[in-house]
Amino acid sequence: MCGDLVALVLPDARQFLTTLFGASIAGVTPASLSPPATGDLTRYMELTAGVLRASGARAVITTGALAPSFKEARAICPELSLVLCRESLDAPALDPDALPSLDDIAFVQFTSGSTSLPKGVALTHANLSANIDAFGGPSGVAASAEDVGVSWLPLNHDMGLVGMALGAVYTGRPCVLLSPHAFVKRPTEWLRAMTRHRGTISFAPNFAYDLCVRRVKDLEGLDLSSWRVAGCGSEPIHAPTLAAFAGRFSSAGFRDTSFLPCYGLAEHVLAATFPPRGRRPRTDHVSADELTGPRLAVPRDGGHLSLSFVSCGSALPGHRIQIAGEDGRPLPERHVGEIFLAGPSVMLGYYRQEALTAQTLRDGWLRTGDLGYLSGGELFVCGRTKDTIIVNGRKYHPQDLEWAVDALGGVRRGRVVAFGAAESGRPDRVVIVVEPSGTVPADVLTDSIRRRIGDLFGLYVDDVAVVRSGTVGRTTSGKVQRAVTKARYERGELACEGLRAQGLGRSA
Repeated sequence: MCGDLVALVLPDARQFLTTLFGASIAGVTPASLSPPATGDLTRYMELTAGVLRASGARAVITTGALAPSFKEARAICPELSLVLCRESLDAPALDPDALPSLDDIAFVQFTSGSTSLPKGVALTHANLSANIDAFGGPSGVAASAEDVGVSWLPLNHDMGLVGMALGAVYTGRPCVLLSPHAFVKRPTEWLRAMTRHRGTISFAPNFAYDLCVRRVKDLEGLDLSSWRVAGCGSEPIHAPTLAAFAGRFSSAGFRDTSFLPCYGLAEHVLAATFPPRGRRPRTDHVSADELTGPRLAVPRDGGHLSLSFVSCGSALPGHRIQIAGEDGRPLPERHVGEIFLAGPSVMLGYYRQEALTAQTLRDGWLRTGDLGYLSGGELFVCGRTKDTIIVNGRKYHPQDLEWAVDALGGVRRGRVVAFGAAESGRPDRVVIVVEPSGTVPADVLTDSIRRRIGDLFGLYVDDVAVVRSGTVGRTTSGKVQRAVTKARYERGELACEGLRAQGLGRSA
């Protein structure tokens, strides 16, 4: 029926996009769900069934291989009445009885689940149009018909779907879509596609640039001189990662002025802030006493306490940004607080979650849950409010601890999670979960992690959990699933290899 939610679980880009457009024209509400990324289909179906129940999905359109599993899920999803195979849906195009209006829901975009279970973000056609017009315009990427996009990003994620695929449709430019699995297996495929198609625009999370630096060894034949917009977002941006990528691939024609660090989130369709094009990434090096707000703890660098944040630029045209304190009132520049956004890109709300919508949308502002500050009118993102670890009155951002551990020998890169385990009446216990590379014994690795965090932050790590490969999950956009890992740790589900070292010390 008109308005019913239809879940799309389709790994093939062509099938996904044609089904998305067809569902929209038919008057139903399409929702993109990620297909299984691993062989653990049982676990995948448990999580996906929870999303289907919460969203009240009436139908699933998927592949013939996955259809039997979804049909079994109907037993625990009472509103799910149809499971359709995409391969059997090809039919002649028909003119619709009526076209959707701008105020109709274009699709429901499920958040990545890096900090909690996925939530369904309801976006209207007006939201979608406003965001693409803003980030594709002169103050954004200045897209034109001469541009060529290249993307390996999954289409169930906002950066891949809106930023690359739908952005290309809106501006009438070509976009080459690669398989996400192909990129993860061989990161060079991304760069060789940029070379082959003379790609001009491509976006990726921070981890993708790091992966290329570490795993792309053969630069022969690479020509990245056409790459004018190398967007970076979706997760915290690490300045050394961008510098390393630019240094590694400068001989292939890549320019560091192509980088476009940005900030956005699904609840804002995609993009919220962009810096000027053609500018090298701007980094703000701050000391412990330079920023006002939460008592931030920053690492020591050569005996001094310092931290670096990358500018994500200013609000898009027609949109607003504000940094707010705990009372919701706006803060002046260089005061750390929660990032608030307003404008035509702000979501309609969370699908079938009125209470959560009311908490998140207040007085015309979207409360993002992210921490940051403004300097010179530009946004610098610090972390997430819910992830912050508090010990002895100081606030630590998990990403800073994770980056520090990630650089150690014996650690599998990108598979580190830091969080605070709360105990009633006591400060947070600092926990670091890490997958080893297998080159260092677990007890030696544990000692080196404790020394590293102690030396940089003056912080004692209460528990280092050295876990099996594959334990630390990542979202489809590459973020570590911190909340999921923390929940599994607190339930005692993390089976450790070798040594789990526990202690009773506190921060120095």
